[in-house]
Amino acid sequence: MPHKRKTEVNVLGYRIDSVRKFDECGEVSARWYEVLAPESMLVLGTFTHRVEAEREIVARELGALPRRMV
Repeated sequence: MPHKRKTEVNVLGYRIDSVRKFDECGEVSARWYEVLAPESMLVLGTFTHRVEAEREIVARELGALPRRMV
């Protein structure tokens, strides 16, 4: 069963791809979104909805911000 990948958007250097899986009749049997790392293009996660993928990117970036000691 073949897969088809399409880049949906680039967010803060990360890439979000839409991936569709087809059945024997050529109909879409499954669809999901993958977040790919900025430079390595490694898949960091898979998500049912694009908004979930976008939230993951924002959460990663916020988690990477340096924290100031008070």
